[in-house]
Amino acid sequence: MDAGSFFGKLFDFSFKEFIALQIVKYLYIIGIVIAGVSALGMIGSGFSTMQYSFLGGLFQVLLSPVAFLFMVVLTRLVLEALIATFRIAENTTKLVENRETER
Repeated sequence: MDAGSFFGKLFDFSFKEFIALQIVKYLYIIGIVIAGVSALGMIGSGFSTMQYSFLGGLFQVLLSPVAFLFMVVLTRLVLEALIATFRIAENTTKLVENRETER
């Protein structure tokens, strides 16, 4: 198995290679889909609530786009923090390797 491939990195028990950088875009897509489904559910729940409390249901329907944007922004921030952590680790490893070759 090629050590540079996704599955090579996945089964690298020394954890010298990171796969998070390769899968983060798919995690972001999944996060957006989950946020969209949640917002649609919130809209449906809002329309259902309008039978009993019109203002409560209307508030929920109008708040759903804001909730969607909040969830997408939160997902993006968490994933960016994760990627920043992995990039710091990679750059620190490169600095240590460069320092050892200078000795």
